[in-house]
Amino acid sequence: MSLASQCSRTRAVVARTSPLPSTSKAAASANSLLRQTRAFRTTSGQDFALTPSRRLATPSESASSGATPRLVPTSPISQTKFPPPSFPPSFGSNQLVPVSDHTSRRLHSILACFDAPVRFAFAYGSGVFSQTEAGPEHSKRPQTKDGKKMIDFIMAVTHPQHWHSLNMAQHPKHYSFLSRLLGGIGIELVQQRGAKIWYNPYIKLEDELIKYGIMSVDDLCTDLLDWETLYVSGRMHKPVALTTSDARVRLAQQVNLASALRTALLLLPREFSEVELYTRIASLSYTGDFRMSVPGGENSNKVRNIVLNQREEFRRLYAGLMRNLGTLSVEEVRGNRFRILQDDSVSTRASYAARLPRCLRQRVQDHYTRQPHLDPAFLQLSLSKTLDTVPRSPSSIEREEKLNAFWRAAVQRQDFADVLLRQIGETVKGPAWSQSIKGIYTAGFTRTLRYVGAKIGKVS
Repeated sequence: MSLASQCSRTRAVVARTSPLPSTSKAAASANSLLRQTRAFRTTSGQDFALTPSRRLATPSESASSGATPRLVPTSPISQTKFPPPSFPPSFGSNQLVPVSDHTSRRLHSILACFDAPVRFAFAYGSGVFSQTEAGPEHSKRPQTKDGKKMIDFIMAVTHPQHWHSLNMAQHPKHYSFLSRLLGGIGIELVQQRGAKIWYNPYIKLEDELIKYGIMSVDDLCTDLLDWETLYVSGRMHKPVALTTSDARVRLAQQVNLASALRTALLLLPREFSEVELYTRIASLSYTGDFRMSVPGGENSNKVRNIVLNQREEFRRLYAGLMRNLGTLSVEEVRGNRFRILQDDSVSTRASYAARLPRCLRQRVQDHYTRQPHLDPAFLQLSLSKTLDTVPRSPSSIEREEKLNAFWRAAVQRQDFADVLLRQIGETVKGPAWSQSIKGIYTAGFTRTLRYVGAKIGKVS
């Protein structure tokens, strides 16, 4: 199916959802929902549609009217509006990447082996989606004796401590000896290090070899919205197979996908191909990851292999979001191949930058405000001690004007793309290292040796 036709196609979501959780982190959840609702309002774009010539509406109305664009939303969202209004049944349908009936049955049968409640879960990797095989110098995916590849899962739960206690009682062999000694409380403390996810690798269930990660719904949504670590949110920039759905995660994931699209556009030239767009999106979470450069680590062509083998799945994720931006023009150059042109005006790029995820946006701001001599707009913002934490209220209009001027100045700098990439790498680097070190403890000594052996190609 063509990219242009997918841009106007919708399908109803048929997925199980759960009510919003009632947890001890009520304040954090409320703040998270505030950010989700605000971000959704800036990304849903329900008024955009393809023109008959397949060109998307460009540029923004504010630019054509000559008015100064407002890059930062100022309307505060009242706490009394919770829960958020219900979304149409088709909301988030782009996230439902199809898999074969056989694969779907395999995934659901694996998930059914866990008695502890799972709010949201997805499977990913070459065990689910086709990828080009790695070369002899790179690691091969672990597999069973009958040739089945290991399937990777990530499961989001409401209370990790309670979940691990229940799961340890049902599947004690999934945990290392030290983990069983610590129990659910100790496991949750370790889980909060690094990317805030706990992995149990090399687990055999239902004649399948799996690796599954556990994290809290709160931590998952925070990473999807703010890109604190880009560990799981980066994984979800690429196609994943949903096995359960949750309304809150679905909303946060839609924001995550829109953030990935905007970030990629800031790093791309005015004209690019569809494959170049998806490759840039898929590479974000590998920027700064040490595993991409160490001998025996990840295949350096892994990102491109993923994109070339999953192009239709990427289209499903991003075609509608591309339409909703209203700043892109899509033209078919030959059979099912597309050229994309973007509006690269200062106002459009500044609007993208002002809507970067919170943690990445703050990193870029900090970089330039530490060098106030580069531009008067950087100096003005550096004088503000509150930076990006002030409420969006009428009293912060002056603050908003400084932010608008800051981003317009930043995106015009020749080093902006390099700075943005560097800050993404800094976001990824720390959690990637700490998660790998944490894996020695979570997996246990025997499984760690097996994993290291597989990574250097001595164990298949």
